[in-house]
Amino acid sequence: MLLSPRQMSPFLQKLTEYGYVQFDGQPFGNSTMEIGTNIGMVITLPIIKTVQELTPSNRASLEASSYSGNYGLEEFPFHSDMAHWFQPPRYLLLCCRVPAISVETRIVKSEQIFEGEETNDLRRALFRPRRRLNGRLSHLRLFEGDFYRWDSLYIEPINKLGVSLRSRIIDRLANANYEAIVLGYSNQCLLIDNWQTFHARSAVTSEGMNRKLERLYLSGLKG
Repeated sequence: MLLSPRQMSPFLQKLTEYGYVQFDGQPFGNSTMEIGTNIGMVITLPIIKTVQELTPSNRASLEASSYSGNYGLEEFPFHSDMAHWFQPPRYLLLCCRVPAISVETRIVKSEQIFEGEETNDLRRALFRPRRRLNGRLSHLRLFEGDFYRWDSLYIEPINKLGVSLRSRIIDRLANANYEAIVLGYSNQCLLIDNWQTFHARSAVTSEGMNRKLERLYLSGLKG
């Protein structure tokens, strides 16, 4: 099912205003792939699964190359997905398979975190991926004109301006007012603008251990 232009207008309006939109996935399909294909252009890459399963895990059982491997059941810090890519995916789609009302996804608009920063300083504050990507360590900026990026774990500053900017962003995110979203039933979905927001996850308590989401990335939306 494709959204008509009339149906798509409020959908896009919410996405633009808030940086995310929460919706019932059932009219668009029974699987995450179906839903993603019907609302946008799904990104397929050889290095990651197109549809990724997200479940709470203890860090001791995982590699340190994932957020769960670093933080386990503790809260995940605010970040944008694939911030270490030269151009991160535009949207990420989360679809609930097993709900857990005790676990929330937190979203903050990127623009408010960067408020007051000089554009010239943002251009000169350089970062790089913590590890090589395709054998390369590209220079990255947190603001690229069309999009913001942030990840305190997988990108690191490489000059003094980058170090000071990183410190300010961490402080602002620690005190940011965020939206808290709970995916409370199967096939409920959350579409996040990965260029204009940062997202985080609350800590997982024993009541949330069965939580299961599926995630895929979109390069654009249909309509």
